[in-house]
Amino acid sequence: MSENETKTDENNGLLFALLLDGQGGAKHLSYEEALNWTPEQGVLWLHMDLQAAGTKEFLETKSGINPLALESLTEEEEDRPRCVSFGDKLMLFLRAINLNPGEEPDDMISLRIWCENDRMITLRETPMNFLTAMEREFDTGGGPKNAGELLDEVCYFTLDKIVDVVADVEVVIDDIEDKIIEGEEDDDDFMPRLSEARRNLTEMRRYLYPQRDAMDALPRQTMSWLNAENRYQLRENANRMMRIIEDMDSLRERAMINMDELSNRVREQTQENMYMLSVLAAIFVPLTFITGLFGMNVGGIPLAQSENGLLFMSAGLLFLGVLLAIILKKLKWY
Repeated sequence: MSENETKTDENNGLLFALLLDGQGGAKHLSYEEALNWTPEQGVLWLHMDLQAAGTKEFLETKSGINPLALESLTEEEEDRPRCVSFGDKLMLFLRAINLNPGEEPDDMISLRIWCENDRMITLRETPMNFLTAMEREFDTGGGPKNAGELLDEVCYFTLDKIVDVVADVEVVIDDIEDKIIEGEEDDDDFMPRLSEARRNLTEMRRYLYPQRDAMDALPRQTMSWLNAENRYQLRENANRMMRIIEDMDSLRERAMINMDELSNRVREQTQENMYMLSVLAAIFVPLTFITGLFGMNVGGIPLAQSENGLLFMSAGLLFLGVLLAIILKKLKWY
C-alpha cells in the first residue's frame, strides 16, 4: 500500500502505519491497531496528513509529544528546515521536491518528523509520493530495521528527488551552453530557459541552505537510539546535501555566465548594426545634401534646362557615392 494509493481518513488523518519487524520488513496497521501499539511490539512509523481534521487531535491527546515540539509540528506558518532535540527525542523539519501533477518542483513542500527510540511520526500537508519507494523496500525485506535507519532512509529518499531535479536543470544548462560554444544561432528561448533554471535553483536554495545545517546537526545529536552506523549514514547524507548545494551554486553561476554571453551577443550585434548605419549615413548624407541643393525651387540651378541633366546628376551622385565608399574603406571604417 502506498501513499498515492491511500486515501486519508478525514477522521484520523492517518496515511499509513507500519510496524517494523526488525528484519527489514514491516506490517501495515490500522488506526485502531496503531493506537493500541506498545514499544514492545517494535518500531512504529506513522505517516499522517497534517491538514486532516483528526491529525491535530491525535497529536495533542494521544501522541505524548513534548508540548513545545507539538506547537512547532502543528503550526500553520511556513516552516524552515531545522533539527531540535528534546532529551532523547528528535524533531526534524525537511523540505522535499514537489512531484505532484501541475506543481513546480522548486515549490518545495514540508516534511515534519518526530522521532523516538521506538516510534517515528512524519507529517505532511501535500502528498509525497516518493515515500512509496520506502514502502516497497519493506515489501521486499530490505527496509530499515530500527528508528535510526528509518530516519536515515527518510533523509536519503528526500535527497534523492532533489538530486534528480538538480540533474534535470543541469541538462538544460549543458544543452544551451554547448549550443553557445558551438556558435549556433541564438534561439529565442535560450534566455527564458536559462532565466527559469536560475529562478528554480534560487527558490530551492532558499530552503536547502538551512536544510544543510539541519542535516549537518543530525549526526551530532546524542540520542541513545542512534548507533555508530546510523551516525555514519547521517553524516553521509549531510555530505550529500553539501554537494547538492555546491552543484546548485555552480549551476547558478553557469546560468549567469551563459546569460551574460547571450546579452553580449545581442549587444555586439546591435553595435554592429548601429555602426553599419553610421557608415551608410556617412555615405548618403553628403549625397542627400547635394540632391537637396539641386532640388531647391530657385533660379540658377545647374543643368535645370539640360535634357541630360538627370543623367549627369545621377552619374555624378553615383561616382561620389563610390568615391566616399572607397575612402571609408581605406580609413577602415568597415
